[in-house]
Amino acid sequence: MPRLRLIVGLGNPGVRYADTRHNAGFQFVDAFARRERVSFSPSRQFNGDVAEVGFGAERVRLLKPATFMNLSGQAVAPMARFYRYQPEEVLVAHDELDLPPGTVRIKKGGGHGGHNGLRDIVARLGSGDFLRLRLGASRSRR
Repeated sequence: MPRLRLIVGLGNPGVRYADTRHNAGFQFVDAFARRERVSFSPSRQFNGDVAEVGFGAERVRLLKPATFMNLSGQAVAPMARFYRYQPEEVLVAHDELDLPPGTVRIKKGGGHGGHNGLRDIVARLGSGDFLRLRLGASRSRR
């Protein structure tokens, strides 16, 4: 089984979007970074904010694309190519409107399910064989 080497949180940059349901991926990687006591730094090379977590000799990179969600592949694909990550070594955390808030599901591979951020990542990686951490965001606005 391939090891996890890149965790991507999807969201939209800027204060306007910070606390919206569509930024669930950003919120996930932010919480993970706080737990591991690491900070994000902007990376022009990868068009996003990057952090690195060490687990013994293993390194896992965290990425928050600085693009808007619909163009997330512009950050994910260059990083995956640069570090020679296989799609199976990438986990993408994203909002899932078909799940109620507080629900979390993980799945390997598949289509984009109408999610434009995933659509762009699949197109630019040339594969949908990455892990998806689906974070319930619900369609209702309650």
